Amino acid sequence: MTSTEPLYHSVNWNLDYNLRLGKAWSRFMRGLQNQQLWASRCDACDRTYVPPKSFCESCFEAVADEDWRQVEPVGTIKAATIVYQGFDGGPEAPYAVGAIEVDGTDTMLMHFVGGVDLTDAEGARTTIAPGTRVRAVWSQSPDASITDIEHFVVDPSA
Repeated sequence: MTSTEPLYHSVNWNLDYNLRLGKAWSRFMRGLQNQQLWASRCDACDRTYVPPKSFCESCFEAVADEDWRQVEPVGTIKAATIVYQGFDGGPEAPYAVGAIEVDGTDTMLMHFVGGVDLTDAEGARTTIAPGTRVRAVWSQSPDASITDIEHFVVDPSA
């Protein structure tokens, strides 16, 4: 008879590599380094993307260089969760993550949501509920990476 107990295998993925970001992501990351949030807009179907795209995901048209625009780093949480189980190489759990629709765009940016009391689960869920307005908090040590936005916080001016 075969046991139904789960088996465990030790797996270690230690991957070091350089990833070429390409034209759109390089421009986006350089903007973050300068505390600027850039979006690309498809002229054919009028969709605006953050993170920016080289090609429209809706109609597959190329996005021209002149169709980029700077957007305010504010938006609305559309969905969020609290992560209680972290992973090696990631941030220390617990932490909050939100899908944020940046104002004036048609897509969502996944990012950390800070300033949330994670010791109070019910209060935390209320704080990051869909519809909550948030604003980016910029890193004091920018290095042209997504973490140049340290996290988003509830926007008190909303």
